[in-house]
Amino acid sequence: MNKYNATKVIVTEDGTLFSEWIVKKHDLDITGIRFDSVAEGEYYQELLQRKKYGEIKDFECHPKFILQEKPKITYIADFIVTELDGSQRVVDIKGVETSTFRVKLKLFQAKYPTLPIDILIKKRGEFIPLAQYKKEKSARKRAVNKLRKRADEGRKQNDNHAYCNQKRGR
Repeated sequence: MNKYNATKVIVTEDGTLFSEWIVKKHDLDITGIRFDSVAEGEYYQELLQRKKYGEIKDFECHPKFILQEKPKITYIADFIVTELDGSQRVVDIKGVETSTFRVKLKLFQAKYPTLPIDILIKKRGEFIPLAQYKKEKSARKRAVNKLRKRADEGRKQNDNHAYCNQKRGR
């Protein structure tokens, strides 16, 4: 587990995913790529399938970008994906968006303005853009608040109605 309670995993060349703690516990001889979370490992499995079926040209795990020389600031993305047309995009899988990541994202976008970056989050079994998830979350919150407000107004009206009936002796 890391500081965000994400389980580290190892994914083999054939796409099999192993929890790192199980590999250590049973002293298994597993060679593969280590990821900081299950979501990253699952996205790697998805990329393997997309490459196998010819949907993407290639991909690379954990590409390193130097954002600033002095003091040296580096950003290690989760993946860089090469599309069929040769264009590239950076993909980062997030469980928690930290303030450090937000700063590095701004530095990355300033230094590499032509290289698009997709920040994805896994929800309900699929990878969706973080911006879309935030919109959906705020829309749900607004809807819940609206319902609460209507319920509170209804309670107040019922309380007023009951109070009036008490005064009238009903």
